[in-house]
Amino acid sequence: MEDVLDVENLAILCQRKYTYLKDLKSITDELTEILSGEDGYTAELLLDERMDKLKKVQDTTERIELLGEVGPKSAFAAHRLIFSEPEDIKPETPDEKLVKEIRIKTRTLIRELQDQDRRLNMRLSGEKSYYTS
Repeated sequence: MEDVLDVENLAILCQRKYTYLKDLKSITDELTEILSGEDGYTAELLLDERMDKLKKVQDTTERIELLGEVGPKSAFAAHRLIFSEPEDIKPETPDEKLVKEIRIKTRTLIRELQDQDRRLNMRLSGEKSYYTS
């Protein structure tokens, strides 16, 4: 196998991860709404569905990280495109530009999900919340 990062495949995997995260956000929105009505059965189903999406996000993240393990050149390119801050990426190709754009959207979505999870956790656990100081 050649020691070159497959940037096209990286872009595809980044887009897939973003899509799973959008699905996760949608499920979390629905879960928040369902918990307002105290529908435990539906909430449980949504939590299971949410866990499946989280596993898909994790699997895709692992596949993204593995792309950089082909050799030293691919590791250098992977570090630049996968592990650096998205704003710091200086794209050299259209695929690299796409990776940068998707990573910026993904990071924004992750922050929204983190905030939503924090609010949901505080609502469910009250004073026992992990997020209280």
